[in-house]
Amino acid sequence: MLKKINTYTWRLSNLLGNLKLSIILLLVLSLFSSLGTIIEQDKLVSFYELNYPNSKPLFGFINSTIILFFGLNHVYSTWWFDSTIFVFGLSLISCTFIRQLPSLKMARIWQFYNKSINLTKFKLNFQLKNVSLSKVAFNLKNTNYAVIQQGPFLYAYRGLLGKISPIIVHASMIIILVGSLLGIFSGYMVQELVPSKELFHLQNIVTSGALSYIPQNFEGYVQDFKIAYDDEGSIDQFYSDLSILNNDGDTLTSKTIYVNEPLRYNGITFYQTDWSIFGITLELDKDKAIQVPLQLITTSDNTRFWIAKLPFLSSNEKKDDLLLILQDLTGKILMYNSEKELVGETVLGHKFFLNGHTLRVTSIIPSTGLQIKSDPGIPFVYVGFLLLMLSVVTSYTSYSQIWALKKNNDLYISGQTNRATYYFEKQLIKLINMSKTNN
Repeated sequence: MLKKINTYTWRLSNLLGNLKLSIILLLVLSLFSSLGTIIEQDKLVSFYELNYPNSKPLFGFINSTIILFFGLNHVYSTWWFDSTIFVFGLSLISCTFIRQLPSLKMARIWQFYNKSINLTKFKLNFQLKNVSLSKVAFNLKNTNYAVIQQGPFLYAYRGLLGKISPIIVHASMIIILVGSLLGIFSGYMVQELVPSKELFHLQNIVTSGALSYIPQNFEGYVQDFKIAYDDEGSIDQFYSDLSILNNDGDTLTSKTIYVNEPLRYNGITFYQTDWSIFGITLELDKDKAIQVPLQLITTSDNTRFWIAKLPFLSSNEKKDDLLLILQDLTGKILMYNSEKELVGETVLGHKFFLNGHTLRVTSIIPSTGLQIKSDPGIPFVYVGFLLLMLSVVTSYTSYSQIWALKKNNDLYISGQTNRATYYFEKQLIKLINMSKTNN
C-alpha cells in the first residue's frame, strides 16, 4: 500500500514539475491578472451595471452579469485565482526538487573520462603532443577553475553559480507566491473619510482576507487638512497631519502625509487618497454658532461641488431657502435661492443677510480621505523580487567544464559550456597555447 502511495506521489510530482505545465500556469495567472487590471476592482454592483451594460459588452462578451458571476470584480480573492497560485507554487517546488537540485548535484560530481574516444564526442576537442598535464592544471587554476586531478585524468569546472541561478529563480517565485497568498488571506483594506479635528477607528472595511485581523487597540486623529494650489489655481497636492494614539490618548506616532508619502505604523500603512468638505460653521446674528453639513454632488464630467441648505422657516410662514455652494477650500461661496437662481456670492469670514438674520461663514470643515492597508505578504514579495533580480544577473554566469586525459605522449582535451560558446572556445585555445609555451 505504501509503495503504491509513493508511486502515485512520484507520478504526481513529475506531472507538476513539468516545465510546460509551469509555463501554462504562469500564462493563466498573467491572463487573470490582466483582467484584474482592465476591470475595476471592488466597486459597487451599480458601478458594473452602469459601466458594463449587458447591451454593450466589453470585447463582445464581458458585461456586468459575467463580471459578477465569475467574480471578476474581485479577481485576486476568487477561489480559482488562489487555486491557480497554489498549483503554480506546487509546480515550482516539484520542478526544483525533481529537476533543478539533482542537476546541481550532478554538476558537482567529479566526472573523469578514462578513454580518449569519450573525449572526442564533444564538439570542442583537441589532441596535443608533448604537453604536460600538470601545466594545464596549473593554468586552469590560474583562470579560476576548480581542478581535480587523479593520475592521468583531469576534470575542471567554473561558474557553478550559473547552475544555481535556476534554483534561485524558482525560490524567488515561490517566495513571491507565498507573499501573495499571505496578502490575500491575511491582508485588509479600510477606507475612511475623516473630518479635520476628529478621531477615527478602522471601521469602513472594503476588503479583508479570511484570516485577517482588524486591530482596535489604537485610534487615528486628523489634526489638520490643507490643500496646496499651483499658479493656475489647480490642486497641486493635499496634506493631512495625522497622529496615531493609543487607547489612553497618548501619541504613538505622527506625520504629515500626502499622496505617495504615507504613514506606516506596526505593519499598517495610511495613504492619502482623497478629500472632501464635511461642513461649514455659521455665525448666526453674532451670538450663535451652528454647524451645517454639506452634501457632495458629482456631475457627469466628474466636477465636484458641495451644497449646504439653509431652510430658515417659521411656524406660520415659509420663507426663502438659501443654498450655499462650495467648489473648493479657497473660501469662495456661491448663494442660490430656492428657485436655483444665483443671488450673490460671499467669502469666508464675510457677513451676509437672509430673512432678517445676519450670517457669516466662520470656517470650512474639510475631511481627508484615507486608505488604510495591511499586507503581511509585502516583505516576502520584496525579498522574492530582489532574489529574482539577482538571479537574472547570476544567470549570465557561464558554467564551463574541461576534461583532459594524458595517454603516452598524447594529451586529449575537451570542453563544453552552457552559454558564450565562442568566448569559451577562445579561452580554451588560449589556455592550450599557454600550456604549450610553458611546457
